[in-house]
Amino acid sequence: MSWLTDLGEEDVSAAILDRLTDARLGPEAILGSVTSSLSRLRPGTWVAVLLDKDPRSLRIVTANQGDPLMSRYVEDMYASGIGSEFNLATKVIETGEPFVLPPVPLDEFFELLNTDVRDYVAMKTPPMSSQPRRVAAALVPMRSRGATVGALGVFDSSQASRFTQPEIDWIQAIADRTGVAAENAQLYADASRRLVRLTALRSIGLAMSGSPDLRLTLQVILDQALSGLAVDATDLLLLEDSGTTLAVAVQAGFQSTSIPAYRLPVDDRLPGRLLRRPQVESVTESSALSQFRRRTLFAREGFRAYCAAPLVARGIAIGVLEVMHRSALHPDEEWVAFLEALASYAAIAIDGARMHERLESAPRPSRVAGDRGPRLSPLERQVLGLLVEGTTNSAIAQAVHLSQSTVKFHVRQILQKVGAGNRTELARVVTREGWL
Repeated sequence: MSWLTDLGEEDVSAAILDRLTDARLGPEAILGSVTSSLSRLRPGTWVAVLLDKDPRSLRIVTANQGDPLMSRYVEDMYASGIGSEFNLATKVIETGEPFVLPPVPLDEFFELLNTDVRDYVAMKTPPMSSQPRRVAAALVPMRSRGATVGALGVFDSSQASRFTQPEIDWIQAIADRTGVAAENAQLYADASRRLVRLTALRSIGLAMSGSPDLRLTLQVILDQALSGLAVDATDLLLLEDSGTTLAVAVQAGFQSTSIPAYRLPVDDRLPGRLLRRPQVESVTESSALSQFRRRTLFAREGFRAYCAAPLVARGIAIGVLEVMHRSALHPDEEWVAFLEALASYAAIAIDGARMHERLESAPRPSRVAGDRGPRLSPLERQVLGLLVEGTTNSAIAQAVHLSQSTVKFHVRQILQKVGAGNRTELARVVTREGWL
């Protein structure tokens, strides 16, 4: 435990744990702060792994002050999807017990790793300044409120000395405090995200009720998708009149200045198959995007993840809402639910606009002969004619030989029978309906 004794165990712990009280840090920032601090204290590649809401996926943060390229190498491997099952950390998370590896030859260490990790290392040589002979490791569970939420540890190829029990105990204490801090930060981030999404739905509702411009409403929905789902790009495809192809209606977040007017068939491939099997589908393996018809566009944009939800109005699929991201996506239930809500709002807006368009273009029923509007007395009809001409109450009183107060009474009666709020609206209704 010499490296702790030299630095002062209590001082070291206080310095690291002090960073965990910063309420502004998110979960990954907390892991980054801890691993970075530990890397300055003890040589090696420090690794922090945190369970996502979906326990099948992990978030990994690494630090190696002495060899930052090695740290970046490990994170890039994970981001590529190769190291998504970081088996040593997974073993610690599953068992809830520390994993301590005494110094072993490098080849023996590689045998402990997944096959895909070994293949990745063989294909892309790690950026080591010198080939290590032996590797030692210590990984402990990160715990919070009685549950294991991740793992924290170090891989050392410089000193390759055996980890002592006091060192393991000290790392465990740091890991447990880190686990609590990371989970608290995640709870805070979740609450903030829910508030953002609630505000987004309110903004969409205001846009739908406040503007008849469908394109503006759809653009608001896409803008809220970018922020609420934290994705890089999104678009909305609508089913054309032929019922066999989808075409882009609106889009946001694309870097390309010129995008071809794709028309995608409704078939067994994405996104067309969502119209036949309405359900949210996601593609989180970047290699699978090469099978898309728009693979050239996706490659140029650098997309590595894709998710789409069908637009369903009155039981009929009318389009697809797509989101794309330039790094890995790990959608949880709330994320998917928000995407479905955005798709529902878009479907309602489109269906409402189409219904309004049909009503406006439908031929009006021909007026029945003798339909003279509301039942008015001869005097009221005479007053109505004068009102439509813009005659004042005093002039009407002189024309019909009545007092102004009596004329005002008849004007109120006429407005009530016609259902108009004022003289201007009255004149417009009477002229439009041809009651005079």
